[in-house]
Amino acid sequence: MKKLASLSFAIISLIGISSCSNDDTTAGTESIIDTTKPTIQIITPTDDQEIEPGSVLNFKADLKDNIGLASYKVEVHSAEDGHQHKAKQLEAEEFHYDFSAEVSSKSPEFTVEKSINVPEDVKEGHYHVGITVLDVNGNQNQQFVEIFIGHDHEH
Repeated sequence: MKKLASLSFAIISLIGISSCSNDDTTAGTESIIDTTKPTIQIITPTDDQEIEPGSVLNFKADLKDNIGLASYKVEVHSAEDGHQHKAKQLEAEEFHYDFSAEVSSKSPEFTVEKSINVPEDVKEGHYHVGITVLDVNGNQNQQFVEIFIGHDHEH
């Protein structure tokens, strides 16, 4: 009986030691710590593009990640206060657009296309158009371009 108890203790100890291994393998595969941010290429609009009030702003961006994409947010907001995307305050009459969605397939490549209606009575001026992307491991990246909404833009 003592031999059976000793053998059981030895087997349980062996299982415990093997499950506490520091090598990050699971069923023969190594776990990967992903710290790579997704990449963004904004195709439209282009930097300094002029948009007429009352028209449609076509937004298109290609997103890529080494593992998979989780979600994205497209936004348009005023750039008149010279902010750097750390804090922003918007006036009520300025145009603001937000759209968020998940990448349902968690694919490593995804193209975002949005048609954004610009109000006829929008406050003319410089605006930021951009996208923030999150991958499946929580890595985030964002990119913005500056456009001008209005009739008389002088460079």
